[in-house]
Amino acid sequence: MSIFIAKKIKENNADQILETVKETLSAQGTVSNAWINSERISGEHYGTRTIYNGGANITSDQGETKSIDFIADADTGELFKLEVVD
Repeated sequence: MSIFIAKKIKENNADQILETVKETLSAQGTVSNAWINSERISGEHYGTRTIYNGGANITSDQGETKSIDFIADADTGELFKLEVVD
């Protein structure tokens, strides 16, 4: 039972971080196709224990769509990397 609860908390954390990222990106335009890999991976390269990676599309008011990739701290949600993908 405790393993299920711990897994659910981690999944909710990923969902919460995705919602925060979408809210942040919405200042740049309409956010669509947002996703997050809810499996925690090593964040040693970023000076933290674990990270999540994800992405989204942003369409500006002028109709230009950009694909964005991000990396966020799995515990705090802090964005370490936000990059436009060609």
